[in-house]
Amino acid sequence: MTVRHPGISPTNDLVAKKIFSNPEITCQFIRDMLDLPAKNVTILEGSNIHVLPSMPYSAQDFYTSIDVLAELDNGTQVIIEIQVHHQNFFINRLWAYLCSQVNQNLEKIRQQEGNTHQSYKHIAPVYAIAIVDSNYFSDDLAFHSFSMREDTTGEVLTITNNGQENHLVKMAFLELKKYRETSKDKVRKPWLEFFGNKPFTQQPERAISQADQLLDYKSWSEEDRKMFSQLRMREEQALLAQDYALETARAEGIEQGIEKGLERGKVEGQIFTFLDLVRQHVLTSEFASEQLGMTVAEFESLLKEHHK
Repeated sequence: MTVRHPGISPTNDLVAKKIFSNPEITCQFIRDMLDLPAKNVTILEGSNIHVLPSMPYSAQDFYTSIDVLAELDNGTQVIIEIQVHHQNFFINRLWAYLCSQVNQNLEKIRQQEGNTHQSYKHIAPVYAIAIVDSNYFSDDLAFHSFSMREDTTGEVLTITNNGQENHLVKMAFLELKKYRETSKDKVRKPWLEFFGNKPFTQQPERAISQADQLLDYKSWSEEDRKMFSQLRMREEQALLAQDYALETARAEGIEQGIEKGLERGKVEGQIFTFLDLVRQHVLTSEFASEQLGMTVAEFESLLKEHHK
């Protein structure tokens, strides 16, 4: 399918931070995804690209602990996380981010109010939105929104903050691969088209039009263009290395003439690819071990063996 912006992906880490550094875009996105009456947002994290002081640039030179953290005018906070590659336990990780943020907020309150039971009344909700390029749910719905409800009556569990009742938990997921041009979801469909880099089938609202203008590479600063080019080159090298390893493993499996050999070859090819990328400092051991479904200690043990 035709893309609106060849060579530029809205889900690229650097590009996404440019998009969500605009409060109007972020506010409209949160309103549409979580159905919240937000009027203004403040970007607490993710508005700047963090660069580690190392040369040459690598994929690990650009980082944030979470992608975006925004605070609404009523104190509610929203984590926006983008995941372009399928990760085992991604929902667990998103939940951990949310819980960690609640705990950080409580510690700040305790420093201001003192360590008393009064601290808890000032806790504001923290919600999460995930934009994912792979499927985590088995149905055909491209958008999911979850909250905590009573099993029998469906009553929403809420907390009181600033005199308002708010959902205790809200987590939303936008699964880009489930996009369908025939979708009748008028609210979320334009966001699916935007983040999926698909042609718009309806006139986008102001916030989405603004976000789309940020994908004009020629309008970027020289620094942003340099960082994007360097990171994209590293990512392409990593993908080429992995594709080569998988193709080699597939050929070996076919030569053996047994399906088990093919599957084993794929697994071994993936392992060797991640080992090489970590040795080249393109990826971290933590990231590689998570992708392979093993512990960091197990991965580093393989790394030592591979180095011999």
